[in-house]
Amino acid sequence: MAQPELSVVTTLYRSAPFLAEFLARATAAAEAASASHEIVVVDDGSPDDALDIAIRAAQADPRIRVIELARNFGHHAAILAGLTHARGERVFLVDSDLEEPPELLLRFAAALEAEDADVVYGYHDQKVGSRMRQFASGLFWRLFNLLSETHTRENICHVRLMRRAYVDALLSLPERNIFLGGLYSWPGFRQVPMRVERVINRPVSTYNLRRRIALAVRSVVAFSARPLHLVFMLGAGIAGISLLVALATLALRLVWGSEMLVGFASIMISIWFLGGLTIMSLGVIGLYIAQLYTEAKGRPRWLVRRIHGGQGPR
Repeated sequence: MAQPELSVVTTLYRSAPFLAEFLARATAAAEAASASHEIVVVDDGSPDDALDIAIRAAQADPRIRVIELARNFGHHAAILAGLTHARGERVFLVDSDLEEPPELLLRFAAALEAEDADVVYGYHDQKVGSRMRQFASGLFWRLFNLLSETHTRENICHVRLMRRAYVDALLSLPERNIFLGGLYSWPGFRQVPMRVERVINRPVSTYNLRRRIALAVRSVVAFSARPLHLVFMLGAGIAGISLLVALATLALRLVWGSEMLVGFASIMISIWFLGGLTIMSLGVIGLYIAQLYTEAKGRPRWLVRRIHGGQGPR
């Protein structure tokens, strides 16, 4: 099959209610934006019938290929799997839940040419969703930019149009601990942001609180050593304060003859405080050791069970 000008990449996870409409709209947008295109759909172990819907669509349209992963490897790994199988000179990445409309492709394509950019990516102002979700999202991005050496715009979306050189650079990064919010920014290139309207279509997000916290911790550990620096400075600060208190106590005793009244409560508070700091410090160090362990194992970031479409299942 000849190399297409444009690849549209999306992932599936509980996407059955939106998939048929998404494929119809994405196909229409791709036909308007390019002379030839393909649609790469990655099934990330979706527990509903989204895979069956995608396979039927691929059987009806040879421009649709379905990459069926062996299990659920996570949204970010599934995105990289889709980018790996995309062959177009331009690659449009968009989620299949229609929270960002696939018609953004036309706006992004115009901006890509007008700005002579390598990437046009979307961001939103986070005015949708619950107040807790808005607060948590804003806090996450502020903390990430505060702690990370790789800065990125707050509230970015996965929707983006990329040139082949940038996609190849992104795929050359070997991390097993994947956080695309940082990986998108790290290669550099000329990236142009574009504000997009976001509509929340899922009553319950597929990212629960536990997964959000895990992603936040993983993102900081993957892109910054500052937590280790903070632990060192905290320890140095406590040691310095302890030295000053010890000198003050010695001066009170030797010079002024003052008696220091030390109670059981103050001793226990000090022990618990310093013990908590020690455990926290060991935990931070442990996160980085776990990161090294994960990278050293070198396991693949995803496994493909079967590919549907094009020349048929294989």
